[in-house]
Amino acid sequence: MPSPVRFVTTRVVTLAMLVTASLPAQATPAPVAEVRQLVTFLFQPGKAADAIAIYESQLKPIYRDVAPLRRFRAYREAESPEPMDLVVSSSYAGMAGMDAANAALRAPRQSGASAFALYGTLAAMSQSHHDQFVEILPALSDTPDDSAGITVFEYLRIIPGEQERFATLLFAGMRRIEREAALYRWSETGRLLVSDGWDFLRIHRMRALADWQRYREVQRLGPTGEAMQGLIAARKVVILRLEPRLSVR
Repeated sequence: MPSPVRFVTTRVVTLAMLVTASLPAQATPAPVAEVRQLVTFLFQPGKAADAIAIYESQLKPIYRDVAPLRRFRAYREAESPEPMDLVVSSSYAGMAGMDAANAALRAPRQSGASAFALYGTLAAMSQSHHDQFVEILPALSDTPDDSAGITVFEYLRIIPGEQERFATLLFAGMRRIEREAALYRWSETGRLLVSDGWDFLRIHRMRALADWQRYREVQRLGPTGEAMQGLIAARKVVILRLEPRLSVR
């Protein structure tokens, strides 16, 4: 699995190599990168409330008992260029953690249907749904929390061959500018492992819609803005609101 170290500046890479070379052979390996599964649902007309009730009353108790699960969050659409009703995000220690969780989610429960059976019910209630998998890059991310506000999913497609340069500019300059301007409460960046052509996903928790407009203006006018924007082939922005009653851990 690619390491986030490849996305830092040359100086930081050199330092990391020197430090690694000095460590004893039995040094503790680096933590496994967090991977999130994002499932986006568009339900049949009139079915969204019933689907959310299934999550709250039946799936949430199951997820509480799934030991490999780090975190589960659900979001409702606030503003989106494409129709959607619900986005659910489950976090694991790598794809191996997801494999372990799937074994638990498939297992039948004495109290009712397995999670996989319930997802079959949700699929039957849906007009469409799709799955994405994203590897969170710690060097480009803050610690998320459930502070009030909106959550912006910013999908980025980078021109071929420039993914590393984009991430380096983000690490070396844009992240500092974003933090100094207090443009968001927190932000995360991940590399898409499974998606329909997107390279990176940036997730921002912001106070209100006005902050997103201000954020885009600072991005555009910042010292690294022009260089970064020149590397972006396409962008999709989805604005969501946390559904706190479905949160686990």
